[in-house]
Amino acid sequence: MMSEKKSEVEETNPVWARFCQVQIEGWLEWVTSIHVNSYLEMADRFIALNPYYVPDTEHDRTPLFDQLMINDEFLSSLSDVGLSVWANSNFRDFLVALRPYGKVDKQLQYVVDFFDSQVAWFSRVYQFVRASAIKGLREEGRQI
Repeated sequence: MMSEKKSEVEETNPVWARFCQVQIEGWLEWVTSIHVNSYLEMADRFIALNPYYVPDTEHDRTPLFDQLMINDEFLSSLSDVGLSVWANSNFRDFLVALRPYGKVDKQLQYVVDFFDSQVAWFSRVYQFVRASAIKGLREEGRQI
């Protein structure tokens, strides 16, 4: 009897795949306009000093989240089904969709590697950011 082998290829969330496709041009402009290593060192220090950081409001988000993960216009453009797919995703789903773009640009790969190195922290913070975004979308009458 053959045992089932778990696929080593992670499936890409279609909403995150589209998000990355829409955002990549802006991300590449961003990573070429800053000194990425200094920015990531600063973010690493913030995480070290605030290991249990939780954003209090949707306006209390880390700049890295605003730059790379949260685009209110994109979220508003999704259908209710798309919003549901996004709302039931997690930070690792975002990383799976983002990883191929790291091959496009070395600076963006540094960001991907940084996310991987701090995945537990970003996953936890993302849960709060996502919950806040979902609350706002529901207040706008969206069905999630």
